[in-house]
Amino acid sequence: MLGSNERVVPLDGGINFRDIGGYRSRDGRYVKWQKLLRCGHLGNLSDSDVSRLESVGVNQIHDFRRREEQERSPNRSMRAQVFDDYQISIGSMSRFWDILLEGRLTAASSQSLVMNSYRDCIDEVSPAYSRFLREILNNSEGTSIFHCAAGKDRTGMAAGLILSALDVPRETIVEDYLLTLQHFDSEHLLTLVEQHLHDAKVEYWERDWLMPYCAVHRDNIEAFFDSIDQRYGDVKTYLEKALKFNRHDQEQMRQMFLEGASCE
Repeated sequence: MLGSNERVVPLDGGINFRDIGGYRSRDGRYVKWQKLLRCGHLGNLSDSDVSRLESVGVNQIHDFRRREEQERSPNRSMRAQVFDDYQISIGSMSRFWDILLEGRLTAASSQSLVMNSYRDCIDEVSPAYSRFLREILNNSEGTSIFHCAAGKDRTGMAAGLILSALDVPRETIVEDYLLTLQHFDSEHLLTLVEQHLHDAKVEYWERDWLMPYCAVHRDNIEAFFDSIDQRYGDVKTYLEKALKFNRHDQEQMRQMFLEGASCE
């Protein structure tokens, strides 16, 4: 069995696999454990991992990756309903390659590209995240896994929106996002990206140029929420207007996924 209050889910083949339970909402209640699990792709899970996840009630899997990513690293099969048609793409890798091939990429410009992709995507991703929030709310009796390739960008924003709907403070959300720095092997991802560059016959690059795509930065998630605040006023209004997740839905989310006594 998985521990009842472990942030990092101990699995043989888990990638950045974490429980977002235990965080305190503004009204003093806490996010329930073993209900909402965030991670990278599930292609490396062992048979034991699959059994352990099924034993704690995992019955939904939400895969945010694009089709080519899913084909490159297929998930292990589990006895769970799978939602894999979100096809979320954040940031413009084509723009990254263009600037790299033009010889104009630097560590600073690379970080700006990633940060701006977080800032500019809020309307593009809203249909996918709207459906995602509705599905996990409807599955409140079960346990949902949500993931992308590395469990940091698309998954990080999804976790941020869930925790926002649960009225968890912004700084706590940022801290959860930054836990990827401790629990994801960015060096391995960096090596994969460099192999792609070799395969593409790129002759020169510097590792510092690639790091913004292979790690996480506070600036990124803050840019995402700053853009929401600037466009919509606050994240609750964004949830309501852009994601069609109204105040009643948000209250129901808190009723189903928070526990303990409210101090309001």
